[in-house]
Amino acid sequence: MNKYSNMKSAIFILAAVAMCQKAVAHHSFSMFDKDTEMVITGTVDQWAFNNPHAWLYVDVTDDSGETVQWGFEGAAPPSLIRRGITGRTFKAGDTITVMFCPLADGRPGGAMAWAKLADGSYVSPNDGGCRGGADSISKWEQWLEQGITSSRDAASQ
Repeated sequence: MNKYSNMKSAIFILAAVAMCQKAVAHHSFSMFDKDTEMVITGTVDQWAFNNPHAWLYVDVTDDSGETVQWGFEGAAPPSLIRRGITGRTFKAGDTITVMFCPLADGRPGGAMAWAKLADGSYVSPNDGGCRGGADSISKWEQWLEQGITSSRDAASQ
C-alpha cells in the first residue's frame, strides 16, 4: 500500500464516523425534559405529517383565558403508519388530550407520548423521547381523575 491509499482509507473512515455522529445527534432528546410528564387538553389546529418528524399543533386555553398554541413532536411517518397513525388521525377542530415530555426551555410544546382522540381512543405517536403505551395511559387516567396534570405534581402528593 502506498501513502495515498492509506490517506484515502483514513479519509473514508473519518467521513463514516462523522456521518454516524450526525445520525446519533439527530436522535437526541436533550431538548425535552424526559423527567417530567404533563397532560394538556386542547383543540387540534394542524397535524403536520411530515419527515423527519410529524408535528401536532394544539390550541390550549391557559388560566388567563388566552389561547396558546402548543407544538408536539412525534415519530417519523413510516413509524406512525406501522402503528395505524396516518395523516388523517388528528383532525383540525377536534378536542384531544396529549401526554408529553415538555420542552426543556419552557416553551409550549414537547415530545408526544400518547394522545386521546375525540372518539375516546388512544394513539402513541411517540419517538422514544417520551414513553407512551398502556401502562402510561392507565396511570394517567387515574391521575387525571384526581386533577393531576404533571408527574411532578403526582410525586409531591
